[in-house]
Amino acid sequence: MAESSARGFAGLRVAIVHDWLQGYHGSERVVDALVRDVFADAAVVDLFSFSAACELMPAELAAHLRGTSRLSRLPVLRQRGHEPGRWRWLLPYMPGWFRRLDLEGYDIVVASSHSCAVHARPPAGAVHVCYCHTPMRYAWLPGVERRRLRGPLRLAVGVLGDWLRRGDRRAAGRVGSYVANSNAVRDRISAFYGRDAAVIAPPVDTASFRPGGRKEAGHVLWVHRMVSYKRPEIVLEAFRGAPYRLTMVGIGPLYDRIAAAAPPNVEVRGWIARDELVELFEAAQAFLHLGEEDFGISMVEALAAGTPVVALDRGGARDIVRDGIDGVLLSDASRPSVHAALDRVMAQGWDPNALAEQASQFSREVFATAFRAHVRALMDAKTPGTAP
Repeated sequence: MAESSARGFAGLRVAIVHDWLQGYHGSERVVDALVRDVFADAAVVDLFSFSAACELMPAELAAHLRGTSRLSRLPVLRQRGHEPGRWRWLLPYMPGWFRRLDLEGYDIVVASSHSCAVHARPPAGAVHVCYCHTPMRYAWLPGVERRRLRGPLRLAVGVLGDWLRRGDRRAAGRVGSYVANSNAVRDRISAFYGRDAAVIAPPVDTASFRPGGRKEAGHVLWVHRMVSYKRPEIVLEAFRGAPYRLTMVGIGPLYDRIAAAAPPNVEVRGWIARDELVELFEAAQAFLHLGEEDFGISMVEALAAGTPVVALDRGGARDIVRDGIDGVLLSDASRPSVHAALDRVMAQGWDPNALAEQASQFSREVFATAFRAHVRALMDAKTPGTAP
């Protein structure tokens, strides 16, 4: 190891390996915090990703990109703006691409993985950490993923499921240290890989929100990608004839269907500017979340805006929402349960500053501090006699 990690990473070379950079969503924000906050004092921080939509990323993050797959950039496959492209058809090729990355000379290798980045192989002696957003859904939760997939990729996942699981488990065995983004993901890592994991919640830009502003009575907000496992159709039907108004914000393959089926009390929005989205979070009287998330950044954003959350009592919601304190946790997503929970939220008084205080434990600064401490501890364990 180049030097002791007791006070930082000065003089060290760091590689961040991420599955794909499709825009600037939750996992991309983790990468951004790793590059610009956690390892800000490192001599070199290089970023590798199978596919990258650089035009949708902050320029400061894109400047660290050192490697992407040539195949993902082919005209017939590459992503164009917010249109996803077809590069995911190359899933069977991805594990080998990550294994072949040349990472010689790096002191620290962090795989930010929800798919194949975990296959990256660090050089001997390097600290190796996997920040796991979830074990590969294509391999371990195929029923969830197949509902989202189309064309050759759907066929490939069905045919190659066993092969993907075997390869993923082998890759997991080579990881030096696992960090999960939630207790739910930690449990999956234990169940699928037989590995322990620390839990460090992903970074959320809580400072962008100002709690305590005027709320629009009866206004409920939903902000997610328009994909099946986020359950937008269930959300939509729950509001048909409901006494509340719903705004749904998101892009994805289900957008046209949702927009066409929306009743008069539901407004469906596509991509909107960040400033406008912040205003929606701050003005809503409640935030609704009916999917089972690995973590659930949008729930934290709602709390940071002083807005209580109604969420399904599964997955990452259990790390974020305390029933009756930060919102309401649902045992099921049925229409009667959703209506009863919203009635309860609308009738109860909520302290927006207390909600924002709960959100503050998931800030970008908290993430950076915790992740730096985790990597430092691993480095100290490799360097006997290092002072604490």
